[in-house]
Amino acid sequence: MAWATRKVKVINCWRYLEDEPPIPSIRIRVRGVKGSLESDFRVDTGYPGQLLISTDLYEKLGLYLAELPEKEFGVYRTASGLVEVKRSQALVTIPGLEADVETLVETPRRILFKRNLVGRGLINKLRLLLDGAKGEDCVIEYE
Repeated sequence: MAWATRKVKVINCWRYLEDEPPIPSIRIRVRGVKGSLESDFRVDTGYPGQLLISTDLYEKLGLYLAELPEKEFGVYRTASGLVEVKRSQALVTIPGLEADVETLVETPRRILFKRNLVGRGLINKLRLLLDGAKGEDCVIEYE
């Protein structure tokens, strides 16, 4: 099998979050009705949505004011059972990329959630290089 060499341009990189083992992350700015906030989001390929954010961040940004109708809320099957999520639209920016992206943001409906996750729905729109040996991940472009 022949391997092609491709040149890449690195747009931006982030250090993995400290944990055992370390966790890939992306810094994302989320804009809601009441303002914007930049935070580190854990890269979670097991989460099929775009962004799953903490209950606190959902409230701070006023995303409940732009919530989709209840019939458009979702349910995910997790290792600990079914989790119902509220959904809202928000604009997100990834540092180094020029465009804002309209994104579906979710947070669990009936439980307090403390993490910020970026899932496959947004990851699959990026060229994301995971460099575990270096402990960083980077958004890249091919030259």
